[in-house]
Amino acid sequence: MLLALTACVITSLVLSLIATGLARKIGEHLSAMDGQGVAGQVKAELRRIPNTGGIGIALTLIVMLAGVGLAAQFWPMATSEADVLGQLAWGVRENMTLLLAFLGGLVVIHAIGVVDDRKPLPWQPKLLAMVLVPAGVAWLSDTRVLSLLDSHVGGAWLSVLVTALWFAVVMNAMNFLDNMDGLAGGLGAIVSAGLLAIAVVNAQWIIGAGAAVLLGACLGFLPHNFPRARVFMGDGGSLVVGFTLAFLTVRLNYVDSTLGNTQWHLLFVPLVLLAIPLYDFASVVLIRLSQGKSPFVGDLQHFSHRMARRGLGRRGAVIAIWVLAATTGAGAVVMSRSEPWQAALIAGQTLAVLGLIAYLERGVPEHTQ
Repeated sequence: MLLALTACVITSLVLSLIATGLARKIGEHLSAMDGQGVAGQVKAELRRIPNTGGIGIALTLIVMLAGVGLAAQFWPMATSEADVLGQLAWGVRENMTLLLAFLGGLVVIHAIGVVDDRKPLPWQPKLLAMVLVPAGVAWLSDTRVLSLLDSHVGGAWLSVLVTALWFAVVMNAMNFLDNMDGLAGGLGAIVSAGLLAIAVVNAQWIIGAGAAVLLGACLGFLPHNFPRARVFMGDGGSLVVGFTLAFLTVRLNYVDSTLGNTQWHLLFVPLVLLAIPLYDFASVVLIRLSQGKSPFVGDLQHFSHRMARRGLGRRGAVIAIWVLAATTGAGAVVMSRSEPWQAALIAGQTLAVLGLIAYLERGVPEHTQ
């Protein structure tokens, strides 16, 4: 199975590398360049670079996952427990509604992102779509968190709402961090690698396949975007990466059903895995609200900008954030197989890292370079 997952990573990497290159050429031909954004948005100095790179990422995910779904329909059934590919194909066939719901939601989210890249949309309809589309996917595919709440409210609406809000937060977190060359693509690769490791150590092969495809898609995009960007991911890519990460974190089964006691601490694994993107999202929202600004109108006050102004520079800030994300991601992998006291230590370590970052960040000026 590890060989199959490695093949998924390599295949999607090559496909993404080619597809992103084509998307860049098309963007240059159509003059689909990065723009000023919505009214009131503060951006770094504009560069004549197309923001069509997300098309390559989305196309890779769609082609790879649709191909897996199609191949599973014709793959022979497993004849023994040793036939892991046959078992995987059976699992995919059993979850075709899930796959189709995910792909449908991904296409809609990608389309919204591409439209926004061409003509910036107000944040209100975008945020509404980020809630309604995941809510539809959660309802159709039974992809929900905290479903135990439903018995107390007389229906599935509460768990669907909580799931949709999680999707919206993760999508916005990845979208917020698409502000420096290589930052969002590298973070997408690091978090998906963490998800892949968690899936492998917990023998959840279908989720592992999805994480492997996303890892390859992000790695294939990176050479076009780092260290010097020739194409930007755009909302058409960052929202897709966030949507996929949110979906995979919800679908992962962190609790071993064979155990007599429910290990609720494992439900915090996604929070540790995504600690750095969530820190940026929360800190930026709080900063903007404290200044009387809309939390969803962009500026130069993100975690990456604040680190760059501390003297790291843009490339140094990107690499530092990658390292921090890899550190918390490694903790999440261990946490997925931990006892409660071990999970408490990892959670405390993660909070200590974020607290130290917040302490050291105090008083960073907004626009000083």
